[in-house]
Formats: sequence, C-alpha cells, structure tokens
Amino acid sequence: MNGAKIQLSKEELQLVQNAEWVLTKNKIIQKVYVLFGNLSEEMKNQLQTINLPIEILQTTPKIARGEFYKNLPYVMLDYPRLFNTENIFAIRTFFWWGNYFSITIHLKGIYKDMFINKIKTNISLLIKNNFYICINKDEWQHEVDDNNNYLPLSLINENDINKIFAQQNFLKFSAKINFDKWDETEIILGKLFAVLLLLIND
Repeated sequence: MNGAKIQLSKEELQLVQNAEWVLTKNKIIQKVYVLFGNLSEEMKNQLQTINLPIEILQTTPKIARGEFYKNLPYVMLDYPRLFNTENIFAIRTFFWWGNYFSITIHLKGIYKDMFINKIKTNISLLIKNNFYICINKDEWQHEVDDNNNYLPLSLINENDINKIFAQQNFLKFSAKINFDKWDETEIILGKLFAVLLLLIND
C-alpha cells in the first residue's frame, strides 16, 4: 500500500479509545426519540380540534435520524406530513446536535394558496412567539439562526413580509429552543405546535 500515512491528533486518539462518549450520544438520541414519540401523541390530539383537509389529517407521524446534516447528527419528526413535487404541508420538529431544537411549518403549492390569507391575518401570533421566516430560495435549508436562511419576523416590516409571500413559491416559519431549556422542551414544542395550528385555523 502506497497511500499516505493516516495519523490521529492527540484529541482524536483520546476519543477513538473512549467508547463512553459514543454510548452517551446514543442514549441522548434515544431520549430525543422518546420525546418526539410523546410529542407526536399530543400533536394527534391537537389536530382533532381543527378543520384541515382530510388528506392532511390522515397522515401519520414519522421520526427519522441521520448523522450528517451539516456534518452533525439530527433527529426529525414530521407530522402532519404531506410532500410531493408541487405541494407540501408539513410541520417538522428538528433536533440538531450541538445547536437546538426547532419547529417549522412548511407550505407550498395549493397549501400555500389555501392558508396564506389566514397567515396574514394571524401573523402576530408568530411574532409574539419569536418565529422566523425563511428567506432562502432553497426550501431544504434548516439553520434558523443563519441570516441567509431566516430572519426574525419581529424585525421585518409588513411590506417586506408581503414581498416574501409574493416572491417565494413556498412559506416556512420556524422557532427554535436552545438546549439549556431541555427539561421544558416537550411542553414548549407542544405550545408552539398549538400556535401553528391557530395560525391556519378558521
């Protein structure tokens, strides 16, 4: 073999000999799964209280994990979830290792058209609850605190919000919860989910 010698830094060598940190990481990911499982049951109950198209109400929660969103592990709960090329109605709850939890409503196509007037009427709900609006043309970027992706609604005037509504073929609103509020996260996410339902309710 003529390949370059692969060496480890002192820190890397310490980590590769320590299984405990990987086991601890796995325990944390499992706890996120449990948290999202509990949350999905509450979400099901909340969805029964509002009027949404039947195809949305018939969706089921999906929890998935990965290792490489921006090279970091993540867990996501999609519920309700309806995705196709032209039309999207989804609420995504996201755990991103080293960063935060977030919750996002994602509307595209017929669902953007269906709910945009309700959103304009109820936008103050999002502002009061510290939501951000996506300004990136790429709808699959999730970093809430990146100013190229999202801006706080509280810092944008009504005219600029309406321009985003008109220019984007999708709408995404997100709120984040820092990990220092871990013990309260399930309650906070439940409340933010309720805010998103109020946003689009009759």
